[in-house]
Amino acid sequence: MFVKLLIAFVAPFALMVSLSRFSLNMIVGALATIGIMMAVFEGYNHGPTPMAIGTVSLIGGYFVSRKLLKNIKLTE
Repeated sequence: MFVKLLIAFVAPFALMVSLSRFSLNMIVGALATIGIMMAVFEGYNHGPTPMAIGTVSLIGGYFVSRKLLKNIKLTE
């Protein structure tokens, strides 16, 4: 159970930051991360605790990616 909670804490954060940085768009990163989370969590089979931890981690990743993408301009 501890491993599932650790993965639920780390994976959405890392996915959100990396996908947002790769696509240079936070919305695309968030949608892709949510889709991957739903596929991994298999709906609601794992219970509410990993889903809640994953959601908090996703929100944290959103704020970090917003900070990373703040000064990046696509056109100069």
